[in-house]
Amino acid sequence: MSDVNEPGAPAPESMTVPEAPPEPPPAPVTPQEAAPPAPAPSSPVPAPSGPEGRPGRKHHVAPALIPLHRLDDDDTYRFRPLGDVGPLATDLARLGQLFPIELRLKPPDRFQVITGFRRVAALKLLQRDKVLARLHTDLSDDEALLLALAEAVHSRAVTREELALARERLERDRRLSPAVRDMLDKALADDDGLAPEHVDEEPSEEVDADELAADATVRLSAINQDLALLADVFKDLEPARRDALIEQLKYSAQLVEWLEGGR
Repeated sequence: MSDVNEPGAPAPESMTVPEAPPEPPPAPVTPQEAAPPAPAPSSPVPAPSGPEGRPGRKHHVAPALIPLHRLDDDDTYRFRPLGDVGPLATDLARLGQLFPIELRLKPPDRFQVITGFRRVAALKLLQRDKVLARLHTDLSDDEALLLALAEAVHSRAVTREELALARERLERDRRLSPAVRDMLDKALADDDGLAPEHVDEEPSEEVDADELAADATVRLSAINQDLALLADVFKDLEPARRDALIEQLKYSAQLVEWLEGGR
């Protein structure tokens, strides 16, 4: 099984800007299901005291997009074979990179992979240019080793039996959407059903419009929460990223106008 869904990373700390813009309106919460609350700004955690009362080391690990070509080909902290990363690459192509990898800075501008070797290999297979990573600028060899070992020891691939039970439970609870059913069926198949060339060979399934609308409402509520967080740092985004976001929001605005006109 692929390891896209590894333990989640904490939300990045909010960036501080000289003049904060007015707070955006609160995102709506759906009646069917409460959207996840907007993450509060992280407070610095006091560093543990070391010997003789000296403060322990602190690491700033806000996720960032790092060019793949700046990663060293170094497997010092890899504790399991890469294996077949094809299914993982397919998941990344369909869902995006859900969780960052861990990198250590090697001055002046190179990086050493601590965890996430399979995700790096899958992104390279997809010919992607960047990887989402948490960058450790002051990490000792021992700390890097502990971090890599913790990831290797505590991560566990989900079994076929667990997937089958999850599928039964979701179907019983009427939460088995077509997209979820498709992914579970491919994961449980004996052949390489997750390969991209097989995606369009699945028979089409009838989609309930009300269920789709309810699911879209919940997802839009979560997106609005994220947009509210981005409002404070919007001007600090890369120009291309800002333009792409605005383009999507313009389409949404046009769609809202069209939908309201059709009532």
